[in-house]
Amino acid sequence: MDYENNTNVAPATSSLILEERHDSELFRVYALILDGITDHLLLPGKKLTESELCRQMVCSRNTVRGALSLLAHDKIVDLQPNRGAFVHVPDLKEMKDVFNTRIEMESMILSVLIDMPDLETRLQPLYAMIEQESAASESGDRVGWNRLSNAFHVELARLLGNDVLFEIMNTLCARSSLIVAVSDPLRKEKRNIDSNSHHEHREILDLLLAGKRNRVTKVIRRHLGACMERLEQKLEM
Repeated sequence: MDYENNTNVAPATSSLILEERHDSELFRVYALILDGITDHLLLPGKKLTESELCRQMVCSRNTVRGALSLLAHDKIVDLQPNRGAFVHVPDLKEMKDVFNTRIEMESMILSVLIDMPDLETRLQPLYAMIEQESAASESGDRVGWNRLSNAFHVELARLLGNDVLFEIMNTLCARSSLIVAVSDPLRKEKRNIDSNSHHEHREILDLLLAGKRNRVTKVIRRHLGACMERLEQKLEM
């Protein structure tokens, strides 16, 4: 397992965390484990052995324990007494709770964004991100596509300048990625990637610029609702 894989230019989950948390050994280890999980390299249910993590990441056992505790707080890892740490396995209820929360929060985010000044300038980096997402989809880069798809939603929240809301959205999107890993029995097989995501993301930005508040809210609800429906069908199988 290569925890230091930097070949993908798409933003990893940890790179979206507020910068004041970056400058520490604890954050480095936390970030490596988090990205391994959200990139589906460390799969749901996998045991995270402290000694192996120390060896892979060249760090102390106390640092690993601290990182695992933070990940447990974020509902990404489970700490089980007398058994150790495991990658969290979300269930159907958790999936619905996460996505229903996202639907309400992201509807609110878009409703506020639409009245912001210089919106066209603010949205330019997100249009560029959509182009990257499209390229990842066409090339079959599932890790890059998953990262960019999540980052799109997190970066919309960043534009509001509310650090608490931004951190909550990043955690929700990380949990969403974990849910996708649980629901995808073919995750290890190379196959085509659904291209609808970046088309819908572009529609959201276009509607924001056009000032279509009601329409953009309907689109985000449809976008996340359809994702939730697909996941529900898979989790019930």
